[in-house]
Amino acid sequence: MSRLVGKVALVTGGAGGLGRATVRALAAAGATVVVADVDEGGGRAVAAEAGGHFVACDVRDLEADRAAVAFARERCGGP
Repeated sequence: MSRLVGKVALVTGGAGGLGRATVRALAAAGATVVVADVDEGGGRAVAAEAGGHFVACDVRDLEADRAAVAFARERCGGP
């Protein structure tokens, strides 16, 4: 059994580079992954590959950050 089954991970900057690698590793370990990025095309592709979700988010904007967390809670559950 994968150690992150039942867990949700929100990865900012998940569309490319280190973020994309993190998304893949978390998904491989069983987590449900939410990819947050300004790159909508890349983010959606990575999320689809990982069986997760995508939310558009510019982490420089506090309200966008809060919306991304709310999206993750709505889609995946959590406190």
